[in-house]
Amino acid sequence: MKMLIMAGGQGTRFWPMSRRDRPKQFLKLFRDRSLFQLTVERLSKIVAGSDIYVVCSEQYLPQVLDQAPEISVEQVIVEPVPRNTAPCIGLSATRIEALFPGEVMGVFPSDHLILDEKAFESACRTAADLASQGKLVTLGIQPEYPATGFGYLQQGEPLVIDGTAEAFRVARFTEKPDAFRAAEFLKSGGYLWNSGMFFWRTSSILEAIERHLPRLHHLLNSLRECSPQDAACHELFQSAEPISIDYGVMEKSDNVVVVPCDLQWNDVGDWNAVAELVESGKGEGFPGWQKPVSVDSTNCFVVSRGKKRVALAGVEDLILVETKDAILVCSRKHSQDVGRIVKLLNDDDPSLL
Repeated sequence: MKMLIMAGGQGTRFWPMSRRDRPKQFLKLFRDRSLFQLTVERLSKIVAGSDIYVVCSEQYLPQVLDQAPEISVEQVIVEPVPRNTAPCIGLSATRIEALFPGEVMGVFPSDHLILDEKAFESACRTAADLASQGKLVTLGIQPEYPATGFGYLQQGEPLVIDGTAEAFRVARFTEKPDAFRAAEFLKSGGYLWNSGMFFWRTSSILEAIERHLPRLHHLLNSLRECSPQDAACHELFQSAEPISIDYGVMEKSDNVVVVPCDLQWNDVGDWNAVAELVESGKGEGFPGWQKPVSVDSTNCFVVSRGKKRVALAGVEDLILVETKDAILVCSRKHSQDVGRIVKLLNDDDPSLL
């Protein structure tokens, strides 16, 4: 079994700490280790270091090798340009299939936090068993609240393993519902959060791409004949439609199953997620967090990497993040909008990105 870590994201919602040359997954947010390092450590308890692969852009290659010395340069798949997860996974599956035909491959984001690692290992082994049978498998997280920022999976027919229903066919995918629908999903008990973690044989996902994304499949076949460093390879990959594996393949396939799991999982999607982790005691060791001097202020979260002391008066539900060259101030309920600020800075002051 091979494990693939997708480490090409830009982490724009973590500006001003996350920058182009050091995005979210490489920041040491918890336990003095980056989310990428925690992902490598977690997977190293299931497979050998030589079985862990990373896909990222060439600019992140030095950080991957520096933060995970157990991973060799041969285990890094260079993504010519970011084109969303379907091209990224297709490219990686093509490379791994060429080396290990029909191998079971797990796919994981590099920037999630999982606290129950024993439950994670158990779910991975169940998913790998199902993947070895030719199924496309996703890990579904037991929802804790009616989240509107996650996709949902509706559980269908149960698959009984050793006398227990440990997996279910996926009846339906729903992308980021509104608050009312999310509450209904939670009430029904038949829905799970889509974690973005997958298992399949490399041959199975490539067959599914051929069926549902034939243009991408043709492009991947063409890429076999050129080196990742070639300009032609870069041009060819740039022509790929930027589409997610969920939209492009999983939602169209009748061969998808989900393994429900409760992993104490957090996608650490924005600054408010970090605030909630720190406040709950799960985000131990977060660097830069400080308890501000406060007068008549509540529910505020402050991160300062400098020596300035922050004082608050008469404010509530704020996030303040200070770096040496920028300060972010936003309401907690709008922390996902930080990515929009990055888009504005791209035109106004790209030196801050």
